[in-house]
Amino acid sequence: MNQFEYCCSDTSLAAPMIEATKKSNYRASSFRWAVLILSCLNGVGNYFCFDNPQALQAAIVDDFKINTFWYNLLYSVYAFPNIILPFFGGMFVDKFGVRLGINLFSFLLIIGQGVVTFGAYSHNYNLMLAGRVIYGFGGESLGVAQSVLISKWFKGKELALALGATLCFSRLGSSFNSFFSPMVYGWFHEVYAPFLVGAFFCVFSFISGLFANYFDNKADEMDVTESRNNDNPLSTASIKDFKSFTLIYYLLLLNGFFLYGGFYGLNTNINDLMVQRFGFNSEQAGQLIPIIYLCAAVIIPLFGMYTDYKGKRAFFMLISSAIFVADHLILAYLPSSPKGVPNYSIVGILFGVGLFYSTYAAIYWPCIPLVVKERLVGTAYGIATALQNLMLTIIPMVLGVIHDHTNTAKQKFGYYWTEITLAGLVVLGFFTTLAIYIEDMRTGERLNKPATEEIKEKLIPYSHPSLKRF
Repeated sequence: MNQFEYCCSDTSLAAPMIEATKKSNYRASSFRWAVLILSCLNGVGNYFCFDNPQALQAAIVDDFKINTFWYNLLYSVYAFPNIILPFFGGMFVDKFGVRLGINLFSFLLIIGQGVVTFGAYSHNYNLMLAGRVIYGFGGESLGVAQSVLISKWFKGKELALALGATLCFSRLGSSFNSFFSPMVYGWFHEVYAPFLVGAFFCVFSFISGLFANYFDNKADEMDVTESRNNDNPLSTASIKDFKSFTLIYYLLLLNGFFLYGGFYGLNTNINDLMVQRFGFNSEQAGQLIPIIYLCAAVIIPLFGMYTDYKGKRAFFMLISSAIFVADHLILAYLPSSPKGVPNYSIVGILFGVGLFYSTYAAIYWPCIPLVVKERLVGTAYGIATALQNLMLTIIPMVLGVIHDHTNTAKQKFGYYWTEITLAGLVVLGFFTTLAIYIEDMRTGERLNKPATEEIKEKLIPYSHPSLKRF
């Protein structure tokens, strides 16, 4: 007897579950789309400010007289505390509630970006680094909290669509940064000016989070069952729960480590790469880089909807991994251009990277709730985010050292060997994707099934506090 059949065969459990369903209509109403929009806006400031240095790399290097290694530290110091923090952030959300998590983490973004801005204004690079550390205390944990909030409102067939929409809309913040930050710097010729714009984005996102929390609190007040779940101490994670994580979850962790490593490793230096290798100036590069995220804005919701209804997640992860390997190899071997003579063939690579990011991001994060226990979703997201920040701590520093030791015209201004390194990382990601595909086939194809089947197998049996399967 499977779990769905077990649930329905026990009338003592079925009756309260039916009653709970009657009380749970608020999250199924059109208000869920308002929460989705507000959650999307809550992430815009986070992504805008995270990528602030990328759009200003040349200005930061020139203004502070530093090399690529020290510039890349702006990303490494952000990521370093997040090797641990998202794990505890996930547990914090599981224990104290998603609303408190969103408020706290959003507020830390404002404080951190404010310190970065003041460091740039006072020409104190160490203060900028300190601000990035504070910013890191909120950035990744906020992403965990947002994923949990969306999972509460969009359980079932719309989950991938909702998570994908949140991610792609948040990534519009990266696009705004790439496009506007070089322009703002050009207007004021002050590094602090674009960072100040980012601080205002953070305030706007914080306010959006407050409104999203208002709707979520109202839903909990109308949903007695959900309130009990939030107050139930058994819903929090413990060390013993790690034994319940299966092989496919750990493969997903490695997969995200390698493939997001390839993505963020490229993204960290892409503005300077286009300036040094392909003849663009910083503003021209900033106008083209948003192609990556505009692809995501269009494709992620559509692709998320497709995988909700058709499945085939593991298969499409394999295809997107192969595309990304090709992107890095082509970028490594593409001929360089003289300064002032832009090589627009890079546009094709940007579309290729956008295609990878669109398909992979639409699949990866919705896979996690499918392979872990429902009460551990926050913790599972936290672990995945923490591991990716271990990558984001190491990769920029490694790439900075490689770049600074190979920064000659013969070595494509340091960007040949950095791309070869990233291609190797993505190849490892491809093989872990293949392992996920095989393991999913072996264990019932949970990742390849449409969401309508997942509802029966995963979400319904755990929708009532009396149904303790663990």
